[in-house]
Amino acid sequence: MTEPTPFAPSASVPTWRARLLDRIQNLAADRARVLQQGYQITEGAGDSAVLAWRTQLQLLAISREETVTQALSVGISRIDVGDALLQGHQGFRAPLDMVEPGDRVREMMIDGVVNDTWQLQHMAAIHVVRDQQLPSDAHYFEDPQVPAQYERNMAALWMRATTVSQAISLTPAESAGMWATDPGGWQQIIGASVATYDAAGLEERWRIYAWPGIAESAHRDLTALGIDPSHADAISPIPGPHTMFEHVTQALRAGPGNSEAHIIGQAVDAALASDTDLQWPPFPTPDNGAAPPKTDASPGVEL
Repeated sequence: MTEPTPFAPSASVPTWRARLLDRIQNLAADRARVLQQGYQITEGAGDSAVLAWRTQLQLLAISREETVTQALSVGISRIDVGDALLQGHQGFRAPLDMVEPGDRVREMMIDGVVNDTWQLQHMAAIHVVRDQQLPSDAHYFEDPQVPAQYERNMAALWMRATTVSQAISLTPAESAGMWATDPGGWQQIIGASVATYDAAGLEERWRIYAWPGIAESAHRDLTALGIDPSHADAISPIPGPHTMFEHVTQALRAGPGNSEAHIIGQAVDAALASDTDLQWPPFPTPDNGAAPPKTDASPGVEL
């Protein structure tokens, strides 16, 4: 089999976008390798070998699909994503030297900002849609510590992304496409992510993002880096969590094809199609754009 020609980004395309495609390809290739290797059958091992094998396959598939969602959300074309998946499924890993960054440590830090800003936008979209999807009285029965932790996690990610981007003097050209700057950008994120989730998938992702370890990890990284952002040139600041909530709400209301009711309706219809016994209450009327409750987010974060 002839190895395919790797994707070569143009000089005007930020290298982090090419590395995102590399990650998709390598996750697909890793899963293909694990699938072909199979599991080891040892006498007396019971079901542990096949269960471990299936768990590894599922984790790789989840990581691959989440990375595909991220790539589509930041505007990478479906053709490029499809090519990366095809090459990976055929067992070809992306060459390590395909993208030649000038400073590998700096490029790794840029990738960290890319991942943090993606998580922030993903979390904002999930949070707003879930908030509107919940029955009006469901908030009274929910442990208030869980949504508060969700927002603390967003605050910590925002602090890390902003501090690192300032410390490495991230340029506007390098940050192009990392975060949405208009309703169209948010509609692109919504269309590639929450619009494709059913109700159970939305809830699962929301609870994953409410895990306290997210904030703890971000705080540990900032402490370990010892970064002083006052010694770096800052680009336009990354929007804060509550600004993102407002932007998501505006994007959902921007047009009939991307309206709030349309997006939420897609999720509920998908859930009902897979579980005919589920009785879903009527949707509550949005509270005229009321902002989510303020929490004790980390200092310096926009609330």
